[in-house]
Amino acid sequence: MAIKKKFLHALVLCAVGIGIAGLQCGLITRYYKLETNKIREGQGIRFLMLSDLHSCIYGENQSQLIYQIQQQKPDCILLCGDIVDDKAPRAGAEQLLQQITDIAPCYYVSGNHEFWSNQAEEIFDMIESYGIRVLRNEQETVTIQGVSFTLCGVDDPAATGDQRPKSYGEATTYQRILQSFHNLPSKQLNILLAHRPEYILEYAKYPFDLVLCGHAHGGQWRIPYLLNGLIAPNQGLFPKYAGGVYTCGTMTEIVGRGLARDWKPRIFNPPEIVVVDIVGMN
Repeated sequence: MAIKKKFLHALVLCAVGIGIAGLQCGLITRYYKLETNKIREGQGIRFLMLSDLHSCIYGENQSQLIYQIQQQKPDCILLCGDIVDDKAPRAGAEQLLQQITDIAPCYYVSGNHEFWSNQAEEIFDMIESYGIRVLRNEQETVTIQGVSFTLCGVDDPAATGDQRPKSYGEATTYQRILQSFHNLPSKQLNILLAHRPEYILEYAKYPFDLVLCGHAHGGQWRIPYLLNGLIAPNQGLFPKYAGGVYTCGTMTEIVGRGLARDWKPRIFNPPEIVVVDIVGMN
């Protein structure tokens, strides 16, 4: 009996320890590397991607988040939606946005919450007032560090339909909007910024080499090596595209786990900054 009690005590302590470890939500940086023959060998560019901040604050005046971004020395900062929340005050988002253009050129695409706010146009004007380019179903040729690439950005599907809170828009309209990217230059590196990862099969119909997304919040709860995510919006239980890297044909999609912290605990799913190094190869 004493042995059984000791075993049960050990089991409880182990469970508590795992629970405590799982709830640790310190900010992390996750790294990915993509090799391509579309840029010369020896060339490279570092992208830093942020998503789903939802106006959360990391230290006074976003000092923790800004410090981590600076440490990565990005060549370009890409924001994949829901940096601004539809309910929380904008202060946290503005504290970030007003500082990052001093670090690197910045580009932004919308998430669903910007449209749920019923103030989307005002939010986009605010973002652009800080010198950040908002891409709205547009493409732009960009040259940084001697590397030229086509950067595309698509509005979240919530931009379609009635744009009311909890409305995720019209899939058919979103698919039709994506058709405008069919004529991208095939010999140039083509990157898409989008909020919604579950449209990966649609993105793969077009000549994108890399797609960067957010929205899934990492599936909220994870079990390392067993469960990549428990639940995500628009994917439901056990989402396939919760966070990480996915391939579809020649296209790579990277899904960030986002930066939001709210009443829902993140278990083994710390908020993250995503760094993508693209390097040339023969």
